Formats: sequence, structure tokens, C-alpha cells
Amino acid sequence: MEVLDRQEALVSNYEVLMVLQEEDQRHKKIKPKSHVKYPENVSTLKFEALQYLNGTACSTQSAAQIAALKSGLAGYDLTKAEVLQIINLRPKKPVELFLIIEECEERFGDAEIEEIMRVILTALPRDDDDDDDEEGGEEEGDEAQGEGEMDVDQDHS
Repeated sequence: MEVLDRQEALVSNYEVLMVLQEEDQRHKKIKPKSHVKYPENVSTLKFEALQYLNGTACSTQSAAQIAALKSGLAGYDLTKAEVLQIINLRPKKPVELFLIIEECEERFGDAEIEEIMRVILTALPRDDDDDDDEEGGEEEGDEAQGEGEMDVDQDHS
């Protein structure tokens, strides 16, 4: 078999998530009206992909953030695949960038690496570290408050 019209494109996890969510919404709208049924393996694949992608960084991204990142990185000699990996992985530290960019040390100096990191952190802010700290603080505060309430209740007994 020969492919006559080959379309080749790289898509980010964010774009895949948006397509799957749109398809899921479309399917939910037509499902009650129609007896059209997806094969079970397609439904399972869609469900598992949505579940996975909703647990990754792409679930908090927006098209505007990705566009800002791409324009911010336009001045650097990065391949499309490297930009895609930056979008998908959202590196927080320069060492993570070294794993994404091929021959990073030879291609970029320390100042350029820091500038690329600044662009990434500005365009794609990460809130996953902040959530962990906030949750921990809230839990400790809730426990302390709960203990204080127990002491008050015991005094009234």
C-alpha cells in the first residue's frame, strides 16, 4: 500500500486533549438521539487517554500560553520536536532542558539557557509545586484546628 497524500504534523498533548474533549462532548450530545455506538476499544482508548492527559501539565495550559511560548522561543535555534517537548514536559530546571535539547551545551551558553528557562517559566507557569505546599499547609492547619476543637469540647464535658 502506498500513501499518496501524506500529512505530517507534530501535535502537543494540549492539542490532543482538546480534540478528545471536543469529541467526547460531541459524542455525548448525539448519543441520546442516535443509536450510533463506538466500538468498545475506541471508547476505552478515548477514556484512558483523557484520564491520562487530564493528570498531566497540559490540562492547565491554554492556546494563548503555547503561542506565547512559541513566540518567545522563536529567536533560538530549536527544532519543532524540541519546542514540542518543552510544551509537553514544561521543564522547571536547566537540567531538564539539557535532557530535551540535543547538544544543548554546545548550542547554547549559560546565559541563553537561563533566558530560555525564563521564557518557559513566564509563558507556561507551573502551579504543581505550589499546590503541594498549599495542601500540606492546609492539612497541618486543619489538624491543629481539629485538635484545638477537641480540647474545647473536652473542657465542656
